[in-house]
Amino acid sequence: MASEQKCTNSKLTKKQREAAEMLANPDVSCTKTQLCKTVGVSRTVFYKWLKNSAFISYVNSLIDTYTDAELGSVWKALIHRCVIGDVQAIKLYFELKGKYKQQIEHSTDTDFVFNILPASERTDVE
Repeated sequence: MASEQKCTNSKLTKKQREAAEMLANPDVSCTKTQLCKTVGVSRTVFYKWLKNSAFISYVNSLIDTYTDAELGSVWKALIHRCVIGDVQAIKLYFELKGKYKQQIEHSTDTDFVFNILPASERTDVE
């Protein structure tokens, strides 16, 4: 992946790399107009970049880097919520671990049982 990011990165200008960093960095909070002003390009140019597959791939690789860096702290926060009894967090934990299958029962004239399975267990997924 690092070579893919480097390859994509080499196709971009310095301004495109700066804009991509601003889009991906969770610590940067600004409007698109402010981003354009900071980078020194028009909004028209910026929106053309958003249609450029190399630019989008680079932004996505930066987002992956930022999110991967936070995975440990997010996981710890989820575990903390589970330990204090947050039912939604517990449910999410078991879903992520593949150990939860929700059953929803609905009673009318006929009883229905719906199993919500992960995609890996579904037979209708191609």
